[in-house]
Amino acid sequence: MPSIRLTDEQLAFFRARGYLVVPGFLTAHELALYRAESETLANHCYEQGDLVADWGCVVEPLGCGYFADPEITAAVRTDRTRYAELRARLSPRTLVRCTLDGFGHCAQQLLRHRPQRPAPPLPCTASPLAAADTVYLLNEQYIVKPPRTPTEFAWHQDVVYLGAEERSRAVVSVWTPLDDVAVGNGTVWVDPFPDPDRPGCYAQDVAADTLPHGRSAGGGNAFAVELAAGSALFMDGRLRHCSTGNASGRFRSVYMPQFSLGRVERPRPAGAKDAESACTAFAIPITNE
Repeated sequence: MPSIRLTDEQLAFFRARGYLVVPGFLTAHELALYRAESETLANHCYEQGDLVADWGCVVEPLGCGYFADPEITAAVRTDRTRYAELRARLSPRTLVRCTLDGFGHCAQQLLRHRPQRPAPPLPCTASPLAAADTVYLLNEQYIVKPPRTPTEFAWHQDVVYLGAEERSRAVVSVWTPLDDVAVGNGTVWVDPFPDPDRPGCYAQDVAADTLPHGRSAGGGNAFAVELAAGSALFMDGRLRHCSTGNASGRFRSVYMPQFSLGRVERPRPAGAKDAESACTAFAIPITNE
């Protein structure tokens, strides 16, 4: 994948609204690779149990049991070469390069473009610009909704799933449909930042079990994102979003890598020496510009 240079207008749009759509982000070959990997992992889950009941439709390449736990070492979680070697046993290295150098390069531009400002108190969940400028792969997952599956993800902000100290790192998620998505097959709904000067601060709270059945269910500007397969939706970790069930007769798959500015680490007990084990998920450095 050739590196994509985002424009000043795209960077400003993301900063003000908390999301950015890049149509046709993946090439046809790259899209086919992610689809093949998604199918391989989904089939593995079905061999071990039920994709919906046991995995909640969320399948992590290094967390679904495809690889044995002893193979997923601290080095695999933090070293680019070791990570790529293990992932190459599942898919061609082209896919790993696309994740780290394609998605990662754009995420790097968005993360480094964020202005530094004090973080407001919760529930705004806004994160200041981290002191470090290295961008890392934080996590990756496939979200696979089988046909006629009611599985829904209520309104949420990704950073809420991180601990208070972990939120000091800015995060970008890249929601990438591998199939055309619309309201009927469980696309994502986004609620743009109401105030660019207070990103992630929403005037009204939404009940955890509330899903959109109209524009007013989220914020007044919430809308369903309809995208062609291979497009990419970049989301600030503080953006409020959700998704509905897949009412169609076909599988709906999405690949979503997440990136952080600086390592996202759990608080360690006093005297702990193993820095690698402190990573919340991964801390794979992407290629620098």
